[in-house]
Amino acid sequence: MLVQQRLSRADRSVRQSRSAFYRRVWTDAAAGFGLPVRHRGGDVLEIGLGADTVTVRNTVCELDPRDVLDRAGDKVLVHGLLSAEGIPVPEHRTFTIDSPDAARAFLGDAPAGCVVKPARDTAAGNGVTTGVRTVHDLVDAAAVAAAAGAKAGRSSRTGSPFARLSTKFRDLRRVPLLIEHQVPGDNYRLLYLDGVLIDAVRRAQLSATGDGHSTVAQLIERLNTRRTSGGGQNGQRPVRPDADMLRTLAEQSVTLSSVPEIGRTVALRRAINQNSPEDNWPALEDLCESIVEQGARAGAVVGARMVGVDVITTDPRVPLDVSGGCVLEVNTTPGLVAHYHGHPGAVDPAKLLLQRLFGHPVYGSAG
Repeated sequence: MLVQQRLSRADRSVRQSRSAFYRRVWTDAAAGFGLPVRHRGGDVLEIGLGADTVTVRNTVCELDPRDVLDRAGDKVLVHGLLSAEGIPVPEHRTFTIDSPDAARAFLGDAPAGCVVKPARDTAAGNGVTTGVRTVHDLVDAAAVAAAAGAKAGRSSRTGSPFARLSTKFRDLRRVPLLIEHQVPGDNYRLLYLDGVLIDAVRRAQLSATGDGHSTVAQLIERLNTRRTSGGGQNGQRPVRPDADMLRTLAEQSVTLSSVPEIGRTVALRRAINQNSPEDNWPALEDLCESIVEQGARAGAVVGARMVGVDVITTDPRVPLDVSGGCVLEVNTTPGLVAHYHGHPGAVDPAKLLLQRLFGHPVYGSAG
């Protein structure tokens, strides 16, 4: 009960921090151009006048219609669309808990390991497990991905509790899952509006540094305390042990109860969605023209005006087909918090987005 209460308080604090952060970001950006802002209740803001109005809610800009958002949410469909355009994507297969044979065979041909995730309707790393190498790993990862996929789906909320439980269990076994070859390299988030690159950041993995007396679990608790007490961009999401974290720790012969020696850096997750803003670094000047162009085409293929294109590569200065890199995902309504990292060279994406939306010339190196 005490753990649940702490998690509930942490969740409330995170929601409050996220809402306050995005309200400030959009309000400050609008004020810079003399644009009026109206609060429509909850986290909803309207920016602009008359027909020239954009509605925002935290990270969500209402720029793309529902059919575009639904299409972008289908990761398998997007992989196919990108491949048809000659844009490299990870080798992958689809499967379900009820039909795992294709995934098992695929895993056997992946010496560097695999990533398992829900095939649609999830974001922010929910249900993603990296470092999947054995059939046992696959079973565990599939269960995690199916649970996240079922939660994101639209299960019926009518009928008796037993009927709802039966429906949820049936849905769980049928949730489409995706297994991908794990591609080596750094993760880059490229933010586009109408095909124009607004910003790019290199996103480092979440890690903790040992002090010689604290366990990994205590280091994580301390990290969460700093995040929630700091608020703003730092308080966006608490770090919680999950399958990806436990697997990442195991690869380093570490557990949650291990005490890392002083100065040892322990990677906590391979999936980068829970990293801190300061773990992200400006990358606009690092990207070759080919990667920028392929990212823009990836957004155009999906049909979205505003996208965050996730690219993985060992060398951003060369084309993806040279480095063996790929486009991992195309995210509509992408989060902006990773771009507010505070390192030299940072830009303000909310201001850049409003500049383009309301006809102002784009400033800075992202232009």
